[in-house]
Amino acid sequence: MSQTGKLMPNLDQQSTKVLNLTVLQRIDPFIEEILITAAHVTFYEFNIESNQWSRKDVEGSLFVVKRNTQPRFQFIVMNRRNTDNLVENILGDFEYEVQVPYLLYRNASQEVNGIWFYNARECEEVANLFTRILNAYSKVPPKSKVASSKSEFEELEAVPSMLVMEGPLEPSLNAPTATEAPEDSSFISYLV
Repeated sequence: MSQTGKLMPNLDQQSTKVLNLTVLQRIDPFIEEILITAAHVTFYEFNIESNQWSRKDVEGSLFVVKRNTQPRFQFIVMNRRNTDNLVENILGDFEYEVQVPYLLYRNASQEVNGIWFYNARECEEVANLFTRILNAYSKVPPKSKVASSKSEFEELEAVPSMLVMEGPLEPSLNAPTATEAPEDSSFISYLV
């Protein structure tokens, strides 16, 4: 039992991965593999008219997944704030920039969003995976400002299935919550 009196499952990393994959496949049966996981992220959206960031009602664990149909790669946030999970396609008109602990991106709908990572290392690892996916599968080089240490021609199919896994889908009771939107002026320069 934990200090809170709740019975906590004692799962090893492989069991946690299998459990998370099972949950994700209930949402999308075409998911075949979890490529990377970030334990806790919070989303922000940028309003171009007002030049302001605001917090979205999306917070939880982020999973970058490989699917066996198109779109081949997506990231999914299992939202802890409500029942609407966030799903974004990585290929196509997806572009991003990293300013650790934030990953800013523009999706195919031209919406500009920011992802705040509780763990800065996870931010860098997710960004590196995005670079590898976009380099391996895009017809044009990705619009990213993250240097990749991998060859542009490396086949992503060989990516180990578990790069980062930090805990189950359930939120930690003592996880801090982000209350501030990014204020850095360099965020705005990304959008211009």
